[in-house]
Amino acid sequence: VITLTPLSPDKSSMDGKWKKKKGPAPPRPIPPKRQVKKLPRKAVNTELLDIEVKQQELERQGVELEKTIRELCEKSDKERAEAGLDNNDRDSLGLEAEDLIVQLFELVNEKNELFRRQTELMYMKREHRLEEEHADIEHQIRVLMAKPDALRTSEDKDLEDKLIERLMTIVGQRNEIVDCLEMDRLRELEEDESIEIHFGEYAAIKPDDDELKKKKEKKKKEKKKK
Repeated sequence: VITLTPLSPDKSSMDGKWKKKKGPAPPRPIPPKRQVKKLPRKAVNTELLDIEVKQQELERQGVELEKTIRELCEKSDKERAEAGLDNNDRDSLGLEAEDLIVQLFELVNEKNELFRRQTELMYMKREHRLEEEHADIEHQIRVLMAKPDALRTSEDKDLEDKLIERLMTIVGQRNEIVDCLEMDRLRELEEDESIEIHFGEYAAIKPDDDELKKKKEKKKKEKKKK
């Protein structure tokens, strides 16, 4: 006895009924989190501590210099008064007093340099924290955007909006740091020029104009490079 089996239907003539149904599309790959260059925090904190110690020492030296200068001026005023001279007509405070005033200007200039470096390091630490937060929030946003639309919830949408808002705030804060650094640079140039002017007025031997110009140009180049 021969048993007949039905023929398999022609799949090509079934209008696609026998075609394999497609599954859901695979999720979009999530890009890796952007790596932020590490900041040598220990070295930065050590330098900040050293700056603070140096500032305290310079402050002590400055107080001693001011006290000595005041004593010399009072002594000179007393001697001129005893000699019947008018203190308002004198054109010099004396070589010793002027030399100490020059030292005081140099000390103030050194304190300014330390303060500027301290400010720069503080800005550096703050900018690095913002950059790390920027990379973290950026990654969270990309994870949410990689989620299929069918699986996205209203909570995901609200979270994404908050993350984008925070990201814009961080960008604004980082721009503020750049603006502050530029303002500090311009103010430092003005302070340097002012100190040079007063330094020349009180110095017993004024430096040549060419020497002042060379120093000024050198400082401007250093500021620009920094």
